[in-house]
Amino acid sequence: MNSKSDRRLIASLLPVILMLTPSVCFAHTENDAGGFMAGLLHPVFGPDHLLAMVSVGIVSSQLGGANIWRIPVAFVSAMIVGGAIGIFQVPLPLGEIGIAMSVIFLGLAIFRVSRDTSPWLTFVFVIFFGMFHGHAHGLEMPASASPAFYTFGFLISTSLLHVTGVLIGEISTRRERLYSALRYSGAGMAMIGVTFLLNT
Repeated sequence: MNSKSDRRLIASLLPVILMLTPSVCFAHTENDAGGFMAGLLHPVFGPDHLLAMVSVGIVSSQLGGANIWRIPVAFVSAMIVGGAIGIFQVPLPLGEIGIAMSVIFLGLAIFRVSRDTSPWLTFVFVIFFGMFHGHAHGLEMPASASPAFYTFGFLISTSLLHVTGVLIGEISTRRERLYSALRYSGAGMAMIGVTFLLNT
């Protein structure tokens, strides 16, 4: 991709980023702010969550077409369901194993998928793993937090991480050297996921 195309891509994605980011600056009451900020920061400071969220965006970009928005929307939708289950403290078996497996699967997906790959297996796993990530967010909601604002916070954070992954993928997939580095970083991420799994 040439620099003109890069600028066009970033310009097209910028409105999406700007729509998501103003909410970070809104003022709330003390209780609402605590819930919102806790939800906003939770995916960023958990390395397993951070890797998975960014990877969803990268993989959706590698698959291309409508998958760029369909796969992240599927993940976020599943995460909402899992988050609601977690907020009500309903147990989800093998939650930590599911999160570790999501890092392994998404890392391998970055290494393997391309525009010619069928997206359906990715859809199934993204929905499955989105439930586990949402459940973990819901379980870890502070007792004093507002469920609505906490959920809003982690959905915004997740969406921004997806957009970041899409930007990484869109730039990398159009440059052979960067794309090779991206694919091998996916393999490395899968190995990190194995360490998460061994430590569960």
